[in-house]
Amino acid sequence: MNPLGCQKGAAWSKLLHAPERILHPLKRAGARGGGTWTEVSWDQALTEIADHILDAIEEDGPETIINEGTPGEGGLMTGFMFSRLIGLLGGLALDTNATINDFSPGIYLTFGKFDPASSIDDIFHAEFIMYTHGNPAYTMIPSFHFTTEARYKGAEVVLVAPDCSPSHMHADYYVPIKPGTDAALGLAMAQVIIEEGTYNREFICEQTDLPLLVRVDSWRFLRQTDLQDGGRDDQFYIWDERADRVAEVPLATLALGDLQPALTGSRPVQLKDGTTAHVVPVFELMKERLAGYTPEKASEMCGVNPEMIRTLARTIASKRGSIVCGATSFKYYHSDLMLRSYLLVLALTGNWGRKGTGPVEWSVAGFDGPFLSFAKSNIGRGEARKVIDLRKALVAAVKSEDPTMTEEMAHIELMHRFSQTQGQVPPAMLWYQHWGYKERWNNRDYNDPSMQRPFDEYIEEALKKDWWKAPKRTATAKTPRVYFEVGGNAMRRTRGGQNLMLPNLWEKLRCAVSVDWRMNTTGMYSDYVLPVAHHFEKMAFMFPTPHLMNLTFSDKAVEPPDDVMAEVEMAVMLAEKIEQRAKARGISELTDALGAVRPLAGLRNQFTMGGSLDNTESVAREWVSDAVESGNLPEGTSLDTLKEQGYMRFLNWGMGPMSHSQAADIKTDETHTAFTWHTEKKVPYPTLTRRAQFYIDHEWFIEAGEALPCHKDNPPQGGDYPFVMTSGHNRWSIHSMNITNKTLLQTHRGRPHLVMNDSDAARLGIRDEEEVEVQNDLGAFIVPVKLSPSVQPNQVISYNGWEPYMYRTWKGASDLEPGMVKWLHFAGDYGHLRYWPLQWQPVPFDRGVRVNVSKID
Repeated sequence: MNPLGCQKGAAWSKLLHAPERILHPLKRAGARGGGTWTEVSWDQALTEIADHILDAIEEDGPETIINEGTPGEGGLMTGFMFSRLIGLLGGLALDTNATINDFSPGIYLTFGKFDPASSIDDIFHAEFIMYTHGNPAYTMIPSFHFTTEARYKGAEVVLVAPDCSPSHMHADYYVPIKPGTDAALGLAMAQVIIEEGTYNREFICEQTDLPLLVRVDSWRFLRQTDLQDGGRDDQFYIWDERADRVAEVPLATLALGDLQPALTGSRPVQLKDGTTAHVVPVFELMKERLAGYTPEKASEMCGVNPEMIRTLARTIASKRGSIVCGATSFKYYHSDLMLRSYLLVLALTGNWGRKGTGPVEWSVAGFDGPFLSFAKSNIGRGEARKVIDLRKALVAAVKSEDPTMTEEMAHIELMHRFSQTQGQVPPAMLWYQHWGYKERWNNRDYNDPSMQRPFDEYIEEALKKDWWKAPKRTATAKTPRVYFEVGGNAMRRTRGGQNLMLPNLWEKLRCAVSVDWRMNTTGMYSDYVLPVAHHFEKMAFMFPTPHLMNLTFSDKAVEPPDDVMAEVEMAVMLAEKIEQRAKARGISELTDALGAVRPLAGLRNQFTMGGSLDNTESVAREWVSDAVESGNLPEGTSLDTLKEQGYMRFLNWGMGPMSHSQAADIKTDETHTAFTWHTEKKVPYPTLTRRAQFYIDHEWFIEAGEALPCHKDNPPQGGDYPFVMTSGHNRWSIHSMNITNKTLLQTHRGRPHLVMNDSDAARLGIRDEEEVEVQNDLGAFIVPVKLSPSVQPNQVISYNGWEPYMYRTWKGASDLEPGMVKWLHFAGDYGHLRYWPLQWQPVPFDRGVRVNVSKID
């Protein structure tokens, strides 16, 4: 895995004494955003915040307390304790994958999970590596060497992107594409593979829904309920060529045994009412769909040369291939169609579940410690074992309801049921009601023209049919009153930014609290800013991921300033203060919207498990101990072990659904390849069909023409303007945390800028480095322009992560992003289309926004 050093970390020491560092609790002294602050004591700050919390609980209920903590800064310990505290109070935590837009609906629609995360060194085994909308040599510096080393041994590397980035010089093929048109490219590749007969028939028959039968009268799958009374709604059929009849596909395994599925042809089937319906395999429908995506036709849609499309298709069909569906690929309005199309290419060529193959995504897995510790009623490994045993019993009970369920399905079902009572919620309903998105989402001009009804009607239908059970607590009219942003920067990150949040959410809040080591844009508009220890001033666990195969520990290098503390200690102090103020005000308990009674007396004791977990080190020790009990880490591992070694390789992925998502065992001397349980052990997928699913026969998808993947143009989000604004990650600051670090600023352009094609600039009389105004229906920002032929005509790039206050007008690109969501992503009550934490939910998009660029007179 070496070298995996990151220069960001090497430059963090500059931030210990940076001018934006917060060294004392601050209380707003003037208007929000006015920049006038008063230094206050911790006691005063926490007392006033506690009173605001209790006011909100008494007047409107605990659901008016919102926690938008994110994983952007400081690792696992940053937000866990605040989330636990606000959860004990009955407050709401917004689902992280929605707030940071790291969810891929296209991958989820296909697999029933979005997080197949092979280890980053697994790509070394690939023979064909296709990066889509990524710039890995620029933004994946520690791990890109695995790609270059794969290339040394013969792998072909492809970069598909609208702009020519620094990564193109490391690729064998650079494929320029029109922004947001990847579905046309993927479908054309699939068309070539099927037309030339180079697809892997055995793989698609076993692993996918392509052989499943569809009724041509209703365009719904043929189900057991169609053939017999009392039948299952999730029992599907193939046409067995050997027996020349319909046959049930197995539910408990992907193995087909003696079944020989037909992939083409129309056949009659007698239904239970005696009528006849004609059925065809999904593969037949797919072939018909792909007839509209020959390389020549697709080239007109995506701009890629037809012969290049054929070359890509023929190459991946003959090689062990991987498609890296980068973080930009799933941030377009029709990203689900783009990803479903690329996954179809991987399916046709048998390219997942073996080394060097598959889509590349991210996941959290391998460290049960935090989850076990907060599920316990007391400390100790014995208590952790009780939780583990209880979870096993609950999973067994779920499986007993349907013995054909896999362990993964049962865990997902368990999380789905728990999500209806837990504090973490998908934030879409809150955004819709209180953030100001309702007007945007209902703007016909910003939506896909194929949407046949007003946006409101789809949301109303979803709520009326109770498709979204989990967010019942957010679907009420309760107005947010207290808002915590812990280790994040919502004013920078939120699509629509200040233009959306300030006049909507912020006007409703009585108390906004920013918990950070620095003053960021969100802090500038908050009522209180609470200073936490910097990364070098506290111990932390980095986010455990299959990418790295290790739990990574970061120890404290220096002591924090006198009036600064880590998040754990801060949360404990706040819990104690809430308990004190509740007692003084005669409030002994509260009742949440679900009717649960939550005591406030003894809150600190409950929060810290009798005082045992009241500081960072005690929490860290308990987490490691519980992870050993869970089998994530070797017996004998302790916090002292990690302090000495710095990391420990995982033994298993853990017991959560995202751990099961990997569907693979860890081997001590091999790279990790996701999905081997599916391909080698024939374990079904957690989708409606229990296979990788390319046909979604939900009524909304059929209505939209998206039951099968197709290409649709990106709608003109932001208005009818001539330029398409895309984005990308800055080299050293994926988020805004490092964006003001002067050392890192010196390694690239060092200030916000807009990249623009030089021919466009010449036409408009714009010079290099000149400030321009970027404008659309939602507002405007002023920024210097960098001219480059690497950008397509009518495309401009505004890189991600800049603080709004780094712009002259304190407005940036995020303020021009409408934050549209696709209406189809409110669909539910359909197999895997239902919410469970970090998974299926609407997520705003921010790529392909329409803007105008003009000179400033």
